[in-house]
Amino acid sequence: MISADAASAAPQMPARCLDTTPHMETMVAVGPGVQLQVLDWGGKGKPDTMVLLTGLGDNAHIFDEFAFQFTDYFHVIGITRRGYLPSSQPDDGYDVATRALDDMKVLDALGIGKAVFVGHSIAASELSRIATAYKDRVEKLVYLDAFDLAERFKLPEVPGPPFIDADLNSLETFQAARARLLAVRGPDPSICLHVKFDPSGKILDPTTPDWVGEKVLDGVKAQANPAVNWADIAAPRLGIFGLFSTETRQSYYWYLSAAEKKTFDQNFKGIVEWQRAEIERFRISNPKNPEPVVIELPPGTTHYIFINNEAFVVRTMRQFLLGAVGN
Repeated sequence: MISADAASAAPQMPARCLDTTPHMETMVAVGPGVQLQVLDWGGKGKPDTMVLLTGLGDNAHIFDEFAFQFTDYFHVIGITRRGYLPSSQPDDGYDVATRALDDMKVLDALGIGKAVFVGHSIAASELSRIATAYKDRVEKLVYLDAFDLAERFKLPEVPGPPFIDADLNSLETFQAARARLLAVRGPDPSICLHVKFDPSGKILDPTTPDWVGEKVLDGVKAQANPAVNWADIAAPRLGIFGLFSTETRQSYYWYLSAAEKKTFDQNFKGIVEWQRAEIERFRISNPKNPEPVVIELPPGTTHYIFINNEAFVVRTMRQFLLGAVGN
């Protein structure tokens, strides 16, 4: 459901924004004036808890469909990190240590001791921090196309997806553009919390100031968050990664201008090499710790693997977490 605060902030939301997913929403205080949205998709009373952590810019509603793959065995909750509606947007607290502590405060408020933590994309930094700073709270870890980004932003950037004004004419055109350029359609209620609409349904502005994303990214860079020593992580971990390649590039590449394609081709090779090196680092383990499980999805796989490769990701996770697909 969309919280009252979010509804008042975006009163013009189209009908498709209405969230009818059967879950409970709670706002949990994690500091003075800071509350985080927690979604509970069910499974309370099950043997274990699963905590879903989002990628950059997403809210917990991005997991509205995926979460139900695990409620037969887990109590499944998701957290919307600070900075993204309907969670609070404070001026600070976007460093990795604070974000991981936020997650622990949520668990404390809900009376949850240990959990399986599943993170997408930039949530890798939170997973790794939790695994080293709060070892006694972690059962297992799942990294969904989630990399240690400490060294990533030392590389030259590539052009981003070329959204145009016409893509903002409605929720439908925006979702169509996301499907075309990013190869993903997130749940409508998740996307609707990202943007403001005018009375006609046209998208006006994002609901998250640019500085929020900038601070989150600054928090994962090496100077603020040194590269993970994977041998220090004792909890069993699974990484499922979609491989980059200079041949498949990215889904939006074909819509770039000739000049943008040239820049992309020049810079993307270094990013491909960085990704391969990070996957090899992820494989490192202390002899006393379980050997990590690494699954590489073929080049061309999109970043939202839990949406576009849902069946495979769920099967792999159930094998890792429960020992057999049938469990």
